[in-house]
Amino acid sequence: MMYIDDCIDSVIKYLDVPTEKLRLRTYNVNAMSFTPQELIEEVKKFVPDLKVTYNVDSRQEIADSWPEIFDDSGAKKDWGWKHKYDLPKMCEVMFTKLRQHYNK
Repeated sequence: MMYIDDCIDSVIKYLDVPTEKLRLRTYNVNAMSFTPQELIEEVKKFVPDLKVTYNVDSRQEIADSWPEIFDDSGAKKDWGWKHKYDLPKMCEVMFTKLRQHYNK
């Protein structure tokens, strides 16, 4: 998972790297990984009365087949990739912007 600002920043940084520094044909970038429960707990800091129910469906099998963490060590080494947003910071920014937008 990645907050959009980190995604855009990764593309800009990649495009700015001199080609002689790029050792790989493709690069992974990674920022955070969390469970539904971790997300719920973080959102509850902003919406304390939040109640969530969900059911796992057949798409979970697809997600379970993916790697737990994408290896972004090449991007870190070749062009200094580093994300700025973790789950708490992402939620803080998103809820701040939502409140501003909805004047709450």
